[in-house]
Amino acid sequence: MPKSHSSPLYFAGQNEQHWGPVERYLSQDSRNMNIFVLDFNKPKSSADPAYPVIKKMLAESGYLSQFLNFRNHASLNEGGDVRDDDKRANIVLQGVARQIVQKTGTRLWWVHVPRSLPTPAMFVGVDVYHAPRVYDPKVKKKVAKGSCASIIVQIHRGGDSPSSNHIELFTKTFARKPGLEYDLGKPLEETIQTALEELNVSPKCCVVWRDGIGEQSFNLQAQEEIEGIRNGLRSLKLRDTSAPDVPMSYIVCQKRIDTKLFVQGENENEGKYFGAPVGTIVRSIQDLQYDTFYINGTAPSYSTAKPARYIVVAKDEELVPVPLDELTWELCHDYANWVSRRGLDWRSLLILFPPRRS
Repeated sequence: MPKSHSSPLYFAGQNEQHWGPVERYLSQDSRNMNIFVLDFNKPKSSADPAYPVIKKMLAESGYLSQFLNFRNHASLNEGGDVRDDDKRANIVLQGVARQIVQKTGTRLWWVHVPRSLPTPAMFVGVDVYHAPRVYDPKVKKKVAKGSCASIIVQIHRGGDSPSSNHIELFTKTFARKPGLEYDLGKPLEETIQTALEELNVSPKCCVVWRDGIGEQSFNLQAQEEIEGIRNGLRSLKLRDTSAPDVPMSYIVCQKRIDTKLFVQGENENEGKYFGAPVGTIVRSIQDLQYDTFYINGTAPSYSTAKPARYIVVAKDEELVPVPLDELTWELCHDYANWVSRRGLDWRSLLILFPPRRS
């Protein structure tokens, strides 16, 4: 690592001996650098042990980064299948390029947001990584490991505000002990409260998408998280005691379901059935208690993919006019890596499968 006039020279070795000096170098308060790290690595094993360490220290120091593991993409590897080289490499590198552009805070494209959505709007995504159980030789059985909860807040200001052309995100992660993965009431309250302060926004609505909760948890864990969200939004009253309550909606996304969607063929394929196309949205299959809709995200050539099921567990009266299914469908296309198996981009999807009101 080079020596500058304002910093000492750090001597670094390999792996653990290297990470510490790099972290100390990047975390200096006096350092004022704009860095975007591109790491095209080829680890000896399937995973790079340095990746989570380097990624964490860069994020904590406020530096953007993009990593690509060559072992996951044979077309970019020496000795890869030359017949697929151009196609695979283009797909991979285009996806990396889109992620880099978005990480710098630029919107790649606009999607339609329902006019009935009050703005500024706060969108919140919640997910938990459940670490796999590992064998413990002391107890001679597999035991649960700690997990990680991630909460992402995005602000959509709407209107003609110059800020609408930029991506405004705030994220926090929380270490969760085994068996406590669902106790996210306090983390949600803390994250939303901090996001409101950091992004300096007073939202007129909040929509939350929560991944990984089953119906048996709706009456306990979901209600605890909903209360945590409301408490976080009430922090606005600390700035302005006359501020109204922020209406919110809480939507659960379920992927491990048994439902499959089919379409009936026409003309020469009459009488045949095929998997639903990418981007299909279905509202006609409803839960007995909650408003429900389905979105088909993939369409493999030789299998039938399962859609994602969205269940609206809570929806305040002020958001009743907002079609949350259309909002969710549109925001799926705001994801930088949304592409179909036929190589259709988001514009093609909007033309082929426009949202239809029930």
